[in-house]
Amino acid sequence: GSDARHTLETRRVSVEQGPGLGKIVELDVVQLEHPEQSTGCSPRSESLMHRLACLLVALATLGGCQTDPNAPKATGQVTPTVAGGAAPASYPGYVEARQAFTRQSADGVVIATLEDSAWLRFEGPPEQVEANHRAYFEYGYTAFAVVLRARSFTRPTTEEFLLEDSTGRRVAARPVGFKGNLITVDDRWQYEFDLAFQHTISRDVTWLKLTRISDGEFVEWTFQK
Repeated sequence: GSDARHTLETRRVSVEQGPGLGKIVELDVVQLEHPEQSTGCSPRSESLMHRLACLLVALATLGGCQTDPNAPKATGQVTPTVAGGAAPASYPGYVEARQAFTRQSADGVVIATLEDSAWLRFEGPPEQVEANHRAYFEYGYTAFAVVLRARSFTRPTTEEFLLEDSTGRRVAARPVGFKGNLITVDDRWQYEFDLAFQHTISRDVTWLKLTRISDGEFVEWTFQK
């Protein structure tokens, strides 16, 4: 039978190794006793709408079920895992860890989660997680899991994003694939994709900014030392 959701799916991001970049971290095994206990959400959920709903439910759970204060902010502090640095930051579970690395632009168009072993270690068996996030684990690239909630129809593969950091580096990239529903939700076209840049987060980087070039919507991470 036909799929009523008319879901478009393409392959994950594929990248080639750039000069000076390489594997930055080995993934440890994490035992998940109750991964769905608090929100009913699985770290390995594949549905765009389900994962977005999980994100919003997690925010309400962590923030006392208030409305606006629980939306992801456009900026915020976090401790990234970097080559030669300390072990990944410790979190009680997948929801809390992933949420710490998630930002939402002011207009809600871009929801981006900076890939980091602090939350990826909760996703599943290490070999499976590393295979699903090759840009980050194998090449040491700065990578993001992105939900784009556009006000008009677009093809994410034509969207250009700019990554900037505190050292003055500026790198542009486009997603090579996406998942999306050919319907609008809350008057937004919603797409999910991975985005990887030939850039690595070194110990001297103090902030990172990701901008959707077409409208200037941005999110930013400030790094704690």
